[in-house]
Amino acid sequence: MNRPFFSRITRHASRLALAAILLGAPCAATAAEALKVTPELERAVVRGLEYLARTQKPDGSWPDMYGQVSGVVGLAMLAFLAHGEQPDEGKYGHVIRRAVDYIIKNQQANGLLSNEGGSPMYSHGFATLALGEVYGMIDDPRVGPALKKATGLIVSSQNAMGGWRYSVGCPDSDTTVSGAQMMGLRAAANAGIEVPITTIQRGVAFYKKCFCPGGGFGYMGADSPSPARAGIGLLILSLSGAYRAPEAKATADFLLAGGGMGFGGYFMYMCYYCSQAMFQAGGKYWRHWNESMTPAIITMQATNGSWPDQGSGGIVCSTAMALLSLEVNYNLLPIYQR
Repeated sequence: MNRPFFSRITRHASRLALAAILLGAPCAATAAEALKVTPELERAVVRGLEYLARTQKPDGSWPDMYGQVSGVVGLAMLAFLAHGEQPDEGKYGHVIRRAVDYIIKNQQANGLLSNEGGSPMYSHGFATLALGEVYGMIDDPRVGPALKKATGLIVSSQNAMGGWRYSVGCPDSDTTVSGAQMMGLRAAANAGIEVPITTIQRGVAFYKKCFCPGGGFGYMGADSPSPARAGIGLLILSLSGAYRAPEAKATADFLLAGGGMGFGGYFMYMCYYCSQAMFQAGGKYWRHWNESMTPAIITMQATNGSWPDQGSGGIVCSTAMALLSLEVNYNLLPIYQR
């Protein structure tokens, strides 16, 4: 059963899950949901992490079209955490440390975790998620205050529609940018940062207003559902305590039936959200996704370990999202817990 939005996930529980995966022992978080860390999946993940570690710049960013965006740096860092890597420890500890340094260094005075002008709230949401997930794993007194400021900005910038858009202060909302903020809030709440319940309730209400009859969610209203937005909406409802809502069930069925699934643009972005959403839905939904889409993601990996950009924000972003999609099977990140 999904836990309430404000439940705390401990590192101890994550370590137990990792032990169960490595030793083949039964575990409620793994056996019941058909998590499968196959040799093929492990090889693909290690190759992807090697690519990210090899190409990271000394300042913590990546030499990619969007590799200097704080949100992309955060997603890349999350790919290491989702494999069980620890800051300042082991082969990849320095990669995580550099990413944390970069994100915090580029935080603005108002708490914004963005150093680019195009769509700063996208970056902010993903970077907040990253800080929320690394908090408690890293010995760094800067992380808590930075996360608190970032969370406060999300709360204060929620608009009258109940969502968020590209920039702080936008009066309108869309389900994609709002998804990044809601995920950031979930991670912050897991880390112990206070998040007003009214903020979550208003966010859920916005998604329900964008629900499309038959399943899925529109962009700014109840029209033109897409697989990516279906995954976003289903995940947000699931992690916000509305996993039994009829909108969640209809959307899970929408994705199970195909839901416009294809290999076009934004494919890894779609996979990133849908893999988490279908895991949260559990049962036949997760089994179908994991048995069909996980092998498809693996086959798309390039020989250098990366995944090609398909409108997902550059090769580094696409690689990070592909890895995070596959790494649901490890069930280690607090944000993946049910």
